[in-house]
Amino acid sequence: MDLDDKIRSPKGLVACLRDMGNGTSRLFFDDVIADKDVNPINWRHDYFYTFTPELPNSELEDMTLSAQLFEKIGAAVVARLLALNGRVK
Repeated sequence: MDLDDKIRSPKGLVACLRDMGNGTSRLFFDDVIADKDVNPINWRHDYFYTFTPELPNSELEDMTLSAQLFEKIGAAVVARLLALNGRVK
């Protein structure tokens, strides 16, 4: 696929970065449902999934989290997307 065909799965995952106010932040992940399969405009909150431990703002902003932590975050995202879309056995 060379161009975005605008087709999306009806279920997805949204991430947000919350400053905890004490020099740390957390990543929060929530399940969402699209309003349509082609070029969805609105995604409705469905369910809270998870959040990370508090992470030092300086490490987040400098993108210097450990490779192990980046891997855990990525694995959690992919695992949840597979589960949401019924692709785990």
